[in-house]
Amino acid sequence: MEGVNHPEHYQGAHECIEVMRLLFGDQAVEDFCRLTAFKYRFRTGRKDGEPAEKDIAKAEWYEDYLIQMREEERKRYANYGRRVNYYGKD
Repeated sequence: MEGVNHPEHYQGAHECIEVMRLLFGDQAVEDFCRLTAFKYRFRTGRKDGEPAEKDIAKAEWYEDYLIQMREEERKRYANYGRRVNYYGKD
């Protein structure tokens, strides 16, 4: 949908949300995604001149980004907490 996935006004050398992650950290951006998705779902069909489908698509974009971030985190920490066998025995 036009204006939902990577709109030009949020582009530069890097996408705005990626810079946000660097500046504010992943937890802040996860919270931002969750709250922004809620905002778009809450206002669905209420903003003049905006079709409900566009708000839903925007909410889904932030939800998908949040899922992507959590998947990255899960992969990063997948090996933490596993028992390490330094002696070659179980």
